[in-house]
Amino acid sequence: MDAFEAIKATFFQECDELLAELESKLMLLEQGQTDLETINAVFRAVHSVKGGAGAFGLEALVRFAHVFETLMDELRGGRKPCDAVTIKTLLRASDVLADHIQAAQGLAPPVDEERSAGLVQELELLTHGGEAPPAVEEEEEDDFGFTPMAFDAPLDDPALAVEAPAADAAPAGQSGWRIVFKPHGRMYGSANEAGLLLREVGRLGPITVSVDEAALPTLDVLVAEDGYLTWTIDLVADVDEKAVREVFDFVEADCDLTITPLGGAPALVFEEEPPAVLPASDELDIAALLAKAAAGAAPETPAAAPAPAPAPQSVAPQSVAPAPVAAQVSAPEPAPAPAAAPIPPAQVATPVAPAPVTIRVDLDRVDRLINVVGELVIQQAMLSQRVLESGLARSSGIALGMEDLELLTREIQDSVMAIRAQPVKSVFQRMPRLVREVADMVSKQVRLVTSGEDTEVDKTVVERLAEPITHMLRNAIDHGLETPEERIAAGKPAEGTVRLAALHRSGRIVIEIADDGRGINRERVKKIAVDKGLIAADAALTDEQIDNLIFLPGFSTAAVVSDISGRGVGMDVVRRSIQALGGRISISSVPGKGSTFTLSLPLTLAVLDGMVVTAADQTLIAPLPAIVESLTPQESDLHYVGGLDPVIRFRDRFLPLIDVALTMGFRETPMVPSEGVAVVVETEGGQQAALLFDAIQGQRQVVIKSLETNYRQVEGVAAATILGDGRVALILDVDVLVTDMRRKSPRSDFKLAS
Repeated sequence: MDAFEAIKATFFQECDELLAELESKLMLLEQGQTDLETINAVFRAVHSVKGGAGAFGLEALVRFAHVFETLMDELRGGRKPCDAVTIKTLLRASDVLADHIQAAQGLAPPVDEERSAGLVQELELLTHGGEAPPAVEEEEEDDFGFTPMAFDAPLDDPALAVEAPAADAAPAGQSGWRIVFKPHGRMYGSANEAGLLLREVGRLGPITVSVDEAALPTLDVLVAEDGYLTWTIDLVADVDEKAVREVFDFVEADCDLTITPLGGAPALVFEEEPPAVLPASDELDIAALLAKAAAGAAPETPAAAPAPAPAPQSVAPQSVAPAPVAAQVSAPEPAPAPAAAPIPPAQVATPVAPAPVTIRVDLDRVDRLINVVGELVIQQAMLSQRVLESGLARSSGIALGMEDLELLTREIQDSVMAIRAQPVKSVFQRMPRLVREVADMVSKQVRLVTSGEDTEVDKTVVERLAEPITHMLRNAIDHGLETPEERIAAGKPAEGTVRLAALHRSGRIVIEIADDGRGINRERVKKIAVDKGLIAADAALTDEQIDNLIFLPGFSTAAVVSDISGRGVGMDVVRRSIQALGGRISISSVPGKGSTFTLSLPLTLAVLDGMVVTAADQTLIAPLPAIVESLTPQESDLHYVGGLDPVIRFRDRFLPLIDVALTMGFRETPMVPSEGVAVVVETEGGQQAALLFDAIQGQRQVVIKSLETNYRQVEGVAAATILGDGRVALILDVDVLVTDMRRKSPRSDFKLAS
């Protein structure tokens, strides 16, 4: 990839971030948060997209973004109301803007011209109220008080210089900035406008603007794409230089820009170009000049040129060298005696705190680092095992060194995992557009409410969350929510609500998709499953089992096939996607009130804190977040249901006691409970049980390896890991063991060699 394509790729990455910011701020507008800060954020996002697109010649994207940006400029200027109709149009405009970006990347076909042109017309109608758009010159007259001039003389006539108001040095003591701004032709080529930039400066405070048209040629040699005018703006406002420079962020490379303080140093102009940055010692010289001027003695200066010249430029310690101009000096008026005190250096230039520095790193490099750190964890565990087997005392130097190494390895592991962690906001922010599109397709009114967007999870998990969440939101809108007429008849508001939430729970991330719709019609679900041959007609199922029928392959309640549903795929895909991530999905539904789908996933696919246990001759790992307590079963606490299934008394409750070795097929006969160790665990649904093991070896952080990728999926096993002695240990899936496998007879189809 050449340098140009690399920069272009970076631009599209930034577009993804800008679109996410645009979507989130538009959602705030939709919720009634129409403050100036939110509107400005929308404007900046669209403006940034337009500026970058112009640099790469993406004309269709630039044209659409320009119309979008113009409307936003009217809204933030208070000239147009930010009402419900406007916000709805802006939301649709953001969708089309995203389509233009996808098309520019080559990831989607070109945007339908009719659709784009229709939305452009809507935006222009909102901007201009159905009237023809005003010319740019008229807008500038409104904002800056310019008066049209009749050019009776040639444009290069020196007499015309008096028509432009002179922007002389501001009165001493005034705080503010003098900005000398000369656009280059390429600035206009990237779809930026000087008028909008000057207007933006005017939002910072009162300004006085003068224009130097001395470089403007006659019409017969004028090139429309070139820049000839030089603008001088005196901004009288107590703002820092950073705020001023932010206005010119996207054009600074396409113009000559000088920003110097007002009311401080006199405007010094050199016959030759001054140095780009004056030495620090010159601060005192400037202060001495001020003191000398205040005492009535003008500083020594070169002779002033009699001919009119562009507005003078002040030189400050942080100034960048301006273009050469005519030699001229403007000394300030004598000031009162108290003002003659030298200005301390701290008042001449205020240092700006450096912004946080971020870098973009190829994800493959991070993945390689993760793998190497994983191997480091394994090697550290092996060394610890060897030290333990050697019989060295815990107080020996080697043992103490191994403890320090273990702590350091853990810190490295946590730091590396933090690099990959990112909030689920990147997934959540894609969903409002999906909800709007699906709601329009099924003619329903839907409001999406999100929470927990800043919940962090491993990037690998985040990337694979989009597909299942998309399926479930479509399902909630199409099947869960009623039509507006049905909701009103049921005493509900016409607008349905879908809630998307993320939270941390017991060392896992939980995603909830809930709706306030009709809930699951269990009789209809069972009938459809019977008709499709998915279950027997006489099957006796609980409500929970009936709800889970919607996850069967080929199951669908849609009466007709549409773009949204009815093809027999969807929820089974969701379940497989979640299981592939080591997670699970559950349903809670109340007829007439709605349904809640809960996805539970590991925070990371790389490491796990676990308890090392022994079952028969196998070493297993029980996830530590699922463990409540461990205890030694007493005969008095053991009871048998039906004389077969054991239960154990735990804090005045009876919990099922599951012999893991017997259930997993590691042993043919059950063990005596009092000879083992019971570990009380809790599932994501809050269900508790006691797992019976032979012994507990200790707690350890392990590196997760996919068993399905390297072997095959095994029920009751979530993944595998490598122990310190090099052996492979299985990581138990506690939820499957508790909720499913205890209902089944002991298995003998899965055995491992010693």
